[in-house]
Amino acid sequence: MENRYPGLLIVYGHNYCMQAIALVRILKRHHVDHEWRDILAGPPEWQETVKSLARGNLSVPTVIFPDGSVMVEPYPEQVLKKLGLELSTFTERLKKRLDDRLKAE
Repeated sequence: MENRYPGLLIVYGHNYCMQAIALVRILKRHHVDHEWRDILAGPPEWQETVKSLARGNLSVPTVIFPDGSVMVEPYPEQVLKKLGLELSTFTERLKKRLDDRLKAE
């Protein structure tokens, strides 16, 4: 998929997807320029783009990188790694606490 905006990361998602919202928050925290495209509030073409990238599914987040590569339902750390960044220490601690809580349940 060609990114029509070289240098800009495009994130498709919607406000009901916590994984997409978390990704956008982390991108902002790391000062990564990106464009958020809400597939439920935006034009129908955005849903069609996601379907074409995600084997016919509306899987979000779907990320298009400046080089044209795509990740479907990536974890934030996967996106940051591809961008050559790392999760902040705070985020790592928060993730560990969440993992520990889930294991305890």
